[in-house]
Amino acid sequence: MNLRARLGERFADVWTLLSDTDRFLSRAHLMERYQSRLRDWRTRLTEARGEPEKTKAVREEIVSVRKALRAEGWELRLGSVDVVARGFRSDDALGRGFKRMVLSLHADGGIHYITGSDNHIELADQLRRNLSTRRIGGANEAHYLWYRVGHGLIEFAGADSEPREEFDRFQGIVEKRKSDFVRAMRGLG
Repeated sequence: MNLRARLGERFADVWTLLSDTDRFLSRAHLMERYQSRLRDWRTRLTEARGEPEKTKAVREEIVSVRKALRAEGWELRLGSVDVVARGFRSDDALGRGFKRMVLSLHADGGIHYITGSDNHIELADQLRRNLSTRRIGGANEAHYLWYRVGHGLIEFAGADSEPREEFDRFQGIVEKRKSDFVRAMRGLG
């Protein structure tokens, strides 16, 4: 876990930490696994008003669960940043704050992408060259996308360069692997 995340957990209000954890579990489709624990924490926090030791105990449990989730490979920033794939856009997307991206999904779970002002076909060629230079191979599927980032949301839209069926498939992948996309898009702006 990075220093920023540790500090955030250490100094965040326990209710804020619980809310962030709740959003993460919902977006990661883990709610069923933790629903009773979340309910227990809320009840205990409500009853612990004015009792710092009880509040501290709940905080420690929440932080412990978050640590375990990170150890499983989850990206907990998904609690504050969501990722969605919806709709198709044409070149007028630029006027709506979208930018071009070509994204490559690899059989080993890797997610690689390139952004830029070139058209999607040229970006795809650049991404292939970059992956080849870095010796990243294996089966992959490329997606030609529009994206924008803002207000706790990474939004993907299909581009005209990609068949609708491929984008529909991509939407399903994003929904199942939101945590992986949030991690891969860490530096996206």
